[in-house]
Amino acid sequence: MCGRFVVARSVSDLVKIFEVDEVIGDVPGVSYNVAPTQDIAIIVDRSFEKAEDGSPIGELSREIHAARWGLVPRWSQGPASSAPLINGRIETILEKPSFKESVVRRRCVIPASGYYEWHVAADGTKQPFYINAGDDGMFALAGLYEWWLDPSKDKSDPTRWLLSATTMTKHTSPELAHIHDRNPVLLNAETFEAWIDPHIEGDQDLLDAVSASSDEVASEALFYKVSPEVGKVRVNEPSLIAAI
Repeated sequence: MCGRFVVARSVSDLVKIFEVDEVIGDVPGVSYNVAPTQDIAIIVDRSFEKAEDGSPIGELSREIHAARWGLVPRWSQGPASSAPLINGRIETILEKPSFKESVVRRRCVIPASGYYEWHVAADGTKQPFYINAGDDGMFALAGLYEWWLDPSKDKSDPTRWLLSATTMTKHTSPELAHIHDRNPVLLNAETFEAWIDPHIEGDQDLLDAVSASSDEVASEALFYKVSPEVGKVRVNEPSLIAAI
């Protein structure tokens, strides 16, 4: 499970790295301790024209948006009605009503410099690790997004629409198994383009492809022990990603 992650690059850096065409709204920047329900940056490919069935038509624009970390299904009573859906298991994602529709066309990429994972020892003690893409690298986490309409707000209120997102997780890669039994689904250059493309309908074949390629990316990840201070949401500083 990925419950905390790091974005150590500015929004302008993310625009260059991920070849984004447009920044939409107030996208969060550098954070060394991103926690559930906070706003995160998500990257989507979006078409300006759609067919009657909702499928995209024509060229796509790559956009970066701010979204709440913790997906809120469109049929939900709202973000306060249940625990935040911050992770979705790729092995069963198509079986879950909260995620199934988003797999088809509402897929996104969540940029991250790295993420924290806690190893639990036999005696119950917990040691956080920082698993990362190196000082100059970035992970592209496979994610899903959804729009939720707040029925209590007026139609003229632009805040009535809530954009939310979740990360995808899978059984851990061999290289990271000694830390935790799951890790985020990590995209490579090829699966990045397929995952984010709304022209491609999400199905089991796509899920299988990104799951397999994730292990290749994970095999090159760096990891080391960090301070337990990462467990405190209020602590957000560069020292959190320093090795101990």
